[in-house]
Amino acid sequence: MDILLATAPIVVPLLGAAGYALAGWRPATAAVATASAALSLLAAILLAGRVVGGGPVVVAGLLRVDAVGAFMLIVISAIALLVAVATPAHLADDLAAGRIGARTATWHAALVQAFLAAMALAVTAADLGLLWVAVEATTIITAFLVGQRRTRAAVEAAWKYVVICSAGIALALLGIVVLNHASARSGTGAGLDWAALSAAAPQLDPGVTRIAVVLLVVGFGTKAGLAPLHAWLPTRTARPPPRSRR
Repeated sequence: MDILLATAPIVVPLLGAAGYALAGWRPATAAVATASAALSLLAAILLAGRVVGGGPVVVAGLLRVDAVGAFMLIVISAIALLVAVATPAHLADDLAAGRIGARTATWHAALVQAFLAAMALAVTAADLGLLWVAVEATTIITAFLVGQRRTRAAVEAAWKYVVICSAGIALALLGIVVLNHASARSGTGAGLDWAALSAAAPQLDPGVTRIAVVLLVVGFGTKAGLAPLHAWLPTRTARPPPRSRR
């Protein structure tokens, strides 16, 4: 049961993405996203109850759902449900206005589902290496979503996002390599496992670990858009002041 609940927020959106890729987006398939988000939210709530009552849930050493992870799954799934409810009207309006075509609507629906799966994997990964893969997956998927309209502004925003976030992800990868070096030299066999690293923290080389932490904060902070590493976030054009009436 624990395995099913822990993997559902990842597997269900992946199935939703596959469904949209095969069947396409249309009014008849619009409910797939809503059902996917609802099932993921239900699994996250049940999983949170299991964590509160019995401690962290670990799946094959790859996934680890603790209190923070369960909370994040609930937040992701709840927002996904709200988005799924609003998306059909949004896409229908864009289709009617000719801003997008049926193919773009299909890819939008599929990519959103894939993004949700990658997000769920990122907050439940038990290993820093797997976390990096999940975060990089969100970067790639988001780049396609940002540039999906293929206008000059959309393509420019997508490239800006890819370049800046890829630089951040590269720094995070370097931080993971440095931390793995500190873990290997400690002789604890912790590897990149979150729980094992936490237990082995006193045995890690302080200097090397500090360098790794700085690289990880800067790298993942760039991806998260934390100030002052938020240059890739959408810019807001200031409106001119209203003219005074005389």
